[in-house]
Amino acid sequence: MTIAVAALIPAFCCETTIGAVVRGVLRHVPTVLVVDDGSTDATAAVARRAGAHVLRLNQNQGKGSAVRQGLPWVLAGPWSHVLMLDGDGQHDPDDIPKFLALAGEHDLVVGNRLYEPQAIPKKRFWTNYIGTKALTLMTGFPLEDSQCGFRLVRSSVLRRMHLIGRRYSVDTEILVRAGRMRVSFAHVPIRVIYNGQKSHFRPLADTVHIVFSAVPFKVDEGVARFDPGPAPFRRLADQLPVEPPGEESGSKTEA
Repeated sequence: MTIAVAALIPAFCCETTIGAVVRGVLRHVPTVLVVDDGSTDATAAVARRAGAHVLRLNQNQGKGSAVRQGLPWVLAGPWSHVLMLDGDGQHDPDDIPKFLALAGEHDLVVGNRLYEPQAIPKKRFWTNYIGTKALTLMTGFPLEDSQCGFRLVRSSVLRRMHLIGRRYSVDTEILVRAGRMRVSFAHVPIRVIYNGQKSHFRPLADTVHIVFSAVPFKVDEGVARFDPGPAPFRRLADQLPVEPPGEESGSKTEA
């Protein structure tokens, strides 16, 4: 099959990192949508100048809401897969080819940071490790890094999901619902970058929330039997005030 990928990046107050992230992603995929989650800085403007389409939310609503509001725009398009990553610079866009290499074979490819534990703050490593073990039991996947937001998902799989997750639980929700659908799944090792930048992830509180939030995702009816196709999402996408890249945006080949 032909692989066509668009990237979806939720971002909150990432003006110092989002430009480099967008330019890095555009070296590997042709289209990026940044959902500015109510930032109080220049995140949206910097993202547009770097070459991204931007959807601005009026107030901060959390990662889950940002992902859910941006997805219709991507799922309405001609994209076979959606690449998700964070805007804070902790994911290396040069790892994207690893995901693309598995796109034809697997429906869901998730980054694995835990193969190199010395690169991760100890508290983050152990809370992630415990959460991953718990979610392995719930999803049926042999998970290696359940909380990694760097992932590639087939669009037809996402279109079947009625996502409701808030904050970081949306990443868990996708895993749980994908497990119910019994999709083809794989991990790829990725580099994680911690340069002292502030993270909005609260290791203990958010890990507890993520694990317990998986329970209703496991038992509710949030998965459609068939892919409805792009048409229902086009109606939603047409209502979104997505701004195109700015006049000074970078091209796919720019550094």
